[in-house]
Amino acid sequence: MAFTTGFAYDIFISYAHVDNIAFPGQADGWIKQFYDNLNLMMAKRAGRVGMVNFWWDTKKLDGSVLFDPSIEEGIKKSAIMICLNSPGYIASDYCKQELDTFYKKAQVDSIGLNVGNRSRIINVLLNNIPFNQWPAELSGTSGFPFHDAAEKEDFGDTVEAMTPQFKNQMQNIRDAVWSLLNDLQKAENASATTTAIPGVDDDTFTIYLGEVADTLRTPRKRVITELQKKGFTVLEGVPPPDEAPEHELATNAALKKADLSIHLLDQLEGREIVGDPGIWYPQKQVELALASGKPQMIWMPAETDITAVEEEKYKQFLQGIETGKAGARTFEFIRGSKSTLAQDIIDFAQQIQARQKQKTVEPGKVSVLLDTHFMDQLYALDLSKALLENQVQPFINPQEDDPRKNINLMGDRLAQVKKLIFLYGGVSKDWVLERMSAALQLIITNNYPIEDFYVYMAPPHKETGDIGLNQRFLKVNVINSSDNQVMNQDQLQHFIQSIKTGAA
Repeated sequence: MAFTTGFAYDIFISYAHVDNIAFPGQADGWIKQFYDNLNLMMAKRAGRVGMVNFWWDTKKLDGSVLFDPSIEEGIKKSAIMICLNSPGYIASDYCKQELDTFYKKAQVDSIGLNVGNRSRIINVLLNNIPFNQWPAELSGTSGFPFHDAAEKEDFGDTVEAMTPQFKNQMQNIRDAVWSLLNDLQKAENASATTTAIPGVDDDTFTIYLGEVADTLRTPRKRVITELQKKGFTVLEGVPPPDEAPEHELATNAALKKADLSIHLLDQLEGREIVGDPGIWYPQKQVELALASGKPQMIWMPAETDITAVEEEKYKQFLQGIETGKAGARTFEFIRGSKSTLAQDIIDFAQQIQARQKQKTVEPGKVSVLLDTHFMDQLYALDLSKALLENQVQPFINPQEDDPRKNINLMGDRLAQVKKLIFLYGGVSKDWVLERMSAALQLIITNNYPIEDFYVYMAPPHKETGDIGLNQRFLKVNVINSSDNQVMNQDQLQHFIQSIKTGAA
């Protein structure tokens, strides 16, 4: 099932066969590597394997093969088409027919070819093809360059997979596709709505933005603008009312309407509540949000010195936030830069949106959380596929270079599973140990129902006793597949059986 309603597939990848031929010494062609990377990046962005559905044809088709009816059906049922534009693509009648089929179908859809100012056709340039040589259906698209042309007239070679330029452009493609899928979902919902209440959009993701000290009013205004540009509904402006009882009622009413609450704090406590001396509006609203159980982000400037806070009660409050002792429920706490504040909030809000779209695990499937890092993502994709094929549903936790980032999102997902797998491949041992320690702390603190803890060793070579946690709470099961570039099927089946039965 696709991420976007009304479509069987989210993404159709249209490419020329010649661009997927592997060079000597390569295991996979460039198109296959592009697909593998995008597939896993979208799974990480959505938080679950299988949330974003792809169609790409692996058959070796040439000009003598008639247009496949099953491919035509796949094109017509896809939300987005990614065209891998190259001389081979332009020369292929088959590719032209794919593009023409999608273009004509999208034009007559209720949504149309364009969503806002973005086309549903994404133009990926494998070489520096001049505009006047592009297929007519790609006119108006800017294109994502995956070539190394330095000058306008240079042809440019396709960048090799996993180079910094490839990684950066893959992230750009991921972000563009993710935004487009969400916009398509909103457009599809809007077109299906027959009765609307003025001023109310049931499909809009709503964010409550708490009161701030005067030092944070300018960053807060910028955040509101950026959130609204992304299509979020923002609730703010409390207080007024200023008096303690009325303020609490108004805040709770706003929180009830919200899908997520955001609170910006710093060393200054803000205005004191009328009729409630010794407590301040920003602090009170954080406490009410914690009690509401809503997903919550609390942000503080990286340079904040809590020890310098003069008001002792407010200092203790901030210390409780930073140490995670401010409430029984987990929340996302970030010390960050004002320059990245809006993007941090947008990223978190989109992750919450994706979680809300996640469906329950199918009957008969065991659910696991697979924690991994970007550099191990291709191996993680293969492992995820193997788990799915054996009735094990993997959830993927977003990767970060900072092992302590997204820890509370990990906690939210730990509540949904009973098995936890850490993939230890090219990433450092210290990074994996930090993730394991943080997860263990979350499990103990929140009494999450984790039954089994696994470390899956992927290449390069490692010794089985290389990693572990000095604790007695959970047994750490180590699966050492670090000498196998291709997964050992006997070892894999033993691993999957241990997940299903709990016997390592």
